[in-house]
Amino acid sequence: MILKFEQKKPGRIRQTVHPIDIEIDGSPSTVAELIDATVRSCVAIFNLKACSAPSSDRMDEDSTHAPVSEKQIDDFAETGRVAFGIVYNGKMADPDKAVVNALQSYEDGLYRIFLNGNPLGELETKIKLTEGDCLTVVRLTLLAGRLW
Repeated sequence: MILKFEQKKPGRIRQTVHPIDIEIDGSPSTVAELIDATVRSCVAIFNLKACSAPSSDRMDEDSTHAPVSEKQIDDFAETGRVAFGIVYNGKMADPDKAVVNALQSYEDGLYRIFLNGNPLGELETKIKLTEGDCLTVVRLTLLAGRLW
């Protein structure tokens, strides 16, 4: 099943949210199953990048990655970091640990999920997904400051 996953485009000046397609296995029926499926899909994409990362002794010979354009460099510069989409350490992520972490983070209230603009509730909440539904994940952060 392919879902639209709204992702914040990085940048300090023109921060926008644009949807990307994400493919998940099956049709989740609860919030917990949705988190499990999306995390496993994202970990698979990450691990694919980690497998294709050039080894340190062949870094200069690698020609599988396209050069970065001036516009991409300008966009990266707005965020304060120029990255090339390569996982340099080559370590694979463990999908089971990632799912456990994501579920615990959701229970702790570190992020919220919206399905077609409607907030999802507890992990056991039943949901009905259809092809092309839009998921929005909002990371909640605490503001640090002084009280006086």
